[in-house]
Amino acid sequence: MTSATLPLAASGAQPWRAWARRARVPAAVAAVVAVAAIVAEGPARTFADALGRAFAADPRWVLAAVAFEVLSFAGYIALLWHVAGRGTRRFGLVESYRTTLAGAAATRLLPTAGAGGAAITLWTLQKAGHRGRDGLRTLLTFLVILYAVFLGAIVAAGFAAAASAAGPAGLGAVPAAGAAAAIVVALVLGWRARGDRAAAASTRVAAGAAVLGEAVGDALRLVRGADPRLVGALAWWGFDLAVLWAVFHAVGAPPALSVLVLGYFLGQVANTIPVPGSASGGLIGVLIAFGVAADLALAAVMAYRAIAIWLPAPAGAHALAGLRRSAARWAAEDASPAPPEAPAAAPRERAAACPLSEPLAA
Repeated sequence: MTSATLPLAASGAQPWRAWARRARVPAAVAAVVAVAAIVAEGPARTFADALGRAFAADPRWVLAAVAFEVLSFAGYIALLWHVAGRGTRRFGLVESYRTTLAGAAATRLLPTAGAGGAAITLWTLQKAGHRGRDGLRTLLTFLVILYAVFLGAIVAAGFAAAASAAGPAGLGAVPAAGAAAAIVVALVLGWRARGDRAAAASTRVAAGAAVLGEAVGDALRLVRGADPRLVGALAWWGFDLAVLWAVFHAVGAPPALSVLVLGYFLGQVANTIPVPGSASGGLIGVLIAFGVAADLALAAVMAYRAIAIWLPAPAGAHALAGLRRSAARWAAEDASPAPPEAPAAAPRERAAACPLSEPLAA
């Protein structure tokens, strides 16, 4: 009887063993998750608090942030229109809008350190008529004007934050000194590019420095021209910073202005690192270093990045399609032969060889 029941017991135990083998992996994963939750109780709680702040955000301030982002892009469009519209009628307000939105979508959706947006802009400039070196020089002229405001803001906010003792003095003074040095280098390159010195460049580095110097000179001449569209450089950075200020109001209260400005611009510097999340991480880190609560900084930056990334994304895809149509039209115009000149009109023959000076006698 015992020998008869043993095979039955063994056969009944096999499904349990198979189930146990299948359950080992999920059980191990659950154990790891439980241990991680216990070890990372602080960060997990901070993230949960940040999500709570974000979901409870004041919608009025969120709408204000969206409006500020639209005004920021309007400034960028106006400045690009002014700089790139010189020398070609093809690059007008519509093409500036399309280039701006398509470039912004590429820059903010892809961790390419801004190279995606610059590549789209340069491609459009060359298709519109700024060929070769002229296209690069035009792009650099635009960037020099735009980032002159950027570097100037870091200098002012960095030294102000260092003097306020709101956080580590070096965190404000070092970036400010670096930005001031970059401004001096750009001005020196612009001075060296005067005359025929740029033509003597022999290496790639020297040639690149020469083009940058020429762009600095072009930028200074444009600034002296005092076109109203130059205000677009201030609008681009100022209103985008206002987006961050508004979302801080939506989820809590903003920090001191010098801390907000420095954190914003240092976060933009971190965007040059081609790693996803570097811009947000840099901005959050600076804010926390200056005493902003971690959950408040995380909630505000998450809301800011959501507006900055996803607001231009749908319009950017549509704008890129429009740029491709414009480029195809320009290529067809360049390929078509020039219309022949109309022949000169022949002088009208006289009705009579000698006009009658006397009336006929009756």
